Amino acid sequence: MKALTSLSKRGQITLPAEVRRALGLKPGDTLVVRVEAGRVVLEPAVVLPVELYTEERIREFAENAQVTPEELDAFRRAWGL
Repeated sequence: MKALTSLSKRGQITLPAEVRRALGLKPGDTLVVRVEAGRVVLEPAVVLPVELYTEERIREFAENAQVTPEELDAFRRAWGL
């Protein structure tokens, strides 16, 4: 499939609807951009959510897991807390 698009003054492009449909892309999807043999290549990216551990969440882990206070201290050090 080939389609034409243009580059805006801000360096943005619009992917034609037929291309978005063919790849199952929807607003907010993340793409990997790379240059390969003088071409721009876009690929859908797999993005996994990341949870930041708050003190409340760490307490929850401690309550639900069978860890000693020493193990919990070691986990905190490993997590940089």
